[in-house]
Amino acid sequence: MSVTMSTTELVQLAIDEVWNKRRLELADELFSKGYVNHGGLVPDLVAGPEAVRVSVALYQRAFPTFYITVAEFVVERTGIVIRWIAHTRRPSSLAAAHRAHGLRGITRCRIKDGKIAESWTAWDSRAALLRVVDAPRPAGG
Repeated sequence: MSVTMSTTELVQLAIDEVWNKRRLELADELFSKGYVNHGGLVPDLVAGPEAVRVSVALYQRAFPTFYITVAEFVVERTGIVIRWIAHTRRPSSLAAAHRAHGLRGITRCRIKDGKIAESWTAWDSRAALLRVVDAPRPAGG
């Protein structure tokens, strides 16, 4: 990107535009060529902006209306920590997003030369699995 952005603006743009609006072409501008996502969906299969495009495409295929909201940003010396909530559809408001039963997670991003160079992601897999186990079953299943 030609305009210098803050770390928060960079990461918020990646979430809003790439993840939520599926503007995959922006991955090249926001993520470094050597970007690696540790603990994500495709951590070792693909690197760079292509890893982001593959991840978004996989999530979109599984959950066509998924949407991510940011609960908190914490800026650090070389990056940022994001607490986020992934929803199966866009919440009506930020307050509704925080009340919703979405998948909650944390991602730490390392920023280098104005791009996201590396990230570490963890989510509340126990809560997600409990929701699946407790989900209503179809009749006869």
